[in-house]
Amino acid sequence: MGFLRIIAVILLGVVLVAYAGLKYSVVGQRMLPTGAGITAKQLCSLVFVAEIEEARAKAMYLDPLLEQFPIPVNVETDYSEGSVTANVPGFVRQKAQHRAGYGCTLVHDPKAGLQSAPGAKPLSPEMPLDVVHRDAVFDSNKLEAALDEAFAQSPTRSLPRNTLVVAVLHDGKLVAERYADGITPTTRLPGWSMTKSVTATIAGILVQQGRLDVSRAGALKEWRGTGAPQEDITVDHLLRMTSGLLMTERNNGRDPNSQMLFIEPDGAHYSATRELHQPVGSYYEYMSGSTVLAMRALQEAIGGDLATALAFIQENLFAPLGMTHAVMEPDQSGTFIGSSFMLASARDWARFGQLYIDGGRAGGAQIIPGNWIDYVTTHTEQSGANGYGASFWIITDAQREKDETLAALPEDTFSARGFQGQYTHIIPSEGLVVVRLGATNDYWIDDPELLPLQVIQAMRAEPQTDGESSADSQD
Repeated sequence: MGFLRIIAVILLGVVLVAYAGLKYSVVGQRMLPTGAGITAKQLCSLVFVAEIEEARAKAMYLDPLLEQFPIPVNVETDYSEGSVTANVPGFVRQKAQHRAGYGCTLVHDPKAGLQSAPGAKPLSPEMPLDVVHRDAVFDSNKLEAALDEAFAQSPTRSLPRNTLVVAVLHDGKLVAERYADGITPTTRLPGWSMTKSVTATIAGILVQQGRLDVSRAGALKEWRGTGAPQEDITVDHLLRMTSGLLMTERNNGRDPNSQMLFIEPDGAHYSATRELHQPVGSYYEYMSGSTVLAMRALQEAIGGDLATALAFIQENLFAPLGMTHAVMEPDQSGTFIGSSFMLASARDWARFGQLYIDGGRAGGAQIIPGNWIDYVTTHTEQSGANGYGASFWIITDAQREKDETLAALPEDTFSARGFQGQYTHIIPSEGLVVVRLGATNDYWIDDPELLPLQVIQAMRAEPQTDGESSADSQD
């Protein structure tokens, strides 16, 4: 055998050994499938729900997440079918399918026969920009400067900031909004973990209707009567991340949360069968699996199939609030991934926050209890300085002592938050809702509370009367 052939055989052997080692390692069995899964699922949602051009969506939202991925992920988008397939050659293929009304779902079993939602709900009129109210209450130049800063790209950043939209409501009126190129008032953008706050609000609707007790033990049917410690878990534990279940969230492609979202066809069942690593109610750990379990419990309270659950959410939340573009996405089992997978327009997210400004009333009806805001903003003591309520974030005294921006905000400030820099800030005492959406992959660099503080600082000490403002309301 010639020298070159010997070298070639040795190199081939090394490649085969490395291939086998990777394929049967934790990386090969978990990280590669989750990498393909997040690529297929998110790109499907961004292309077919958000309607963002594929190359742009991939560059903004996905490429930075996959920079350290060990093997390139190939993408096949079928526009006629409405699907995205992500392929790690020689390892795994993951496919996400778009369905009208349900957004995108990872298809783990091609024989599952996923159906589209029956019928479309009529859209309500869009929200006009009220420049008269803006100019009466705000210094418009200062307000515009706050938006300028929210969109600015710091020279010290290594990654693009990618602010895509900012919207501000005051007393229920739209007083400011700005969009990046190609993003419009109808663009549905990922809320990521802001979806958790929506799940908590759906729980409030069921409480208001007398169909749910968040303190009832045995939150899920499969736990009841088992005698297992999980039988003590309540919906309150799940909304506050104190269930004690071993659902560690590291978002590294190998953790249980990554597996739940991007490998498992039934994320709630996977989470429900995890062991306890802390006594129920004794320990806080932020885990999306807890909120997925909460959503499963809510769907059990609603009753019926996925279509029944969607109709309930549309009729009792989206329609009364005028959330005309919101889409919640389920997994293949038919459970909405209430921790992470909802896309909505900036105005939808603003209307969602307005519900809490309005004391839980919308469309002339009390849709969540009047004291639900007290419930969701009551500090989960086990979370300590993290400032977690019941699936909303609050500001603790300890945080205010360490941060001047936080200290300057009103005591009743709270927020829904999501990965890659999604925020809906709610400040009832000021009548303000401030929404910021983007694809900011180094979002931890930012001070998310700076924008709502600047909006407050732009408010006039003495509001002008209508006669002092020459501007007219416009669309």
